[in-house]
Amino acid sequence: MGAILLWVAERRLLFDAGWLRLYERMVDVRGRLVKWVYCSRNESQDQLNTDAVVVVPFVVTSEGVKMLITKEFRIPLGDYEYGFPSGLIDPGETGELACARELREETGYRVKRINSRSPGRLVSSAGLSDETFQYYLVEAEPVGEQCLEAAEQIEVMLFSVDDLRQLFIRDDVLVSGRLWPLCLGYLKTGQFEDLSV
Repeated sequence: MGAILLWVAERRLLFDAGWLRLYERMVDVRGRLVKWVYCSRNESQDQLNTDAVVVVPFVVTSEGVKMLITKEFRIPLGDYEYGFPSGLIDPGETGELACARELREETGYRVKRINSRSPGRLVSSAGLSDETFQYYLVEAEPVGEQCLEAAEQIEVMLFSVDDLRQLFIRDDVLVSGRLWPLCLGYLKTGQFEDLSV
């Protein structure tokens, strides 16, 4: 059985970057006081809202259904990461609206239909951050150019299941931890979901 937390202190703000904050929290774990430093997207300690969306776009092409993957330069990595369009949910915005906005801005594609979504508040990296997200699996179609922010450098790629298989055997690329587990089922069956339903 896991450790029983007896006491959790209010968090103390160490640094505020506007969209990301660094906090410190003291916790009594099995009678021992432990200090933990972590990042947060939230100004309050209320964790009821989902912070971000991850969009998993499928596109119907003349060669069949393909998955839209982004190859994005990530400043903390100093390298490119293969992943999905994603971003924060703006204040007053629903997850569905954030999904449509992020897909359009980062890829130049629009949401044609939301096929499914995960439960809200999936955890990204609990040892580092309290950030939560929600997957949106969508059918997408191209509508125009990307609308990238100044710090964004994103290449849009359409992958077949075989393309994914080739990506995952490479040791010279960085792959998002959100991409790999979602693709395991497709790799096993050898196909993406049927979008004609």
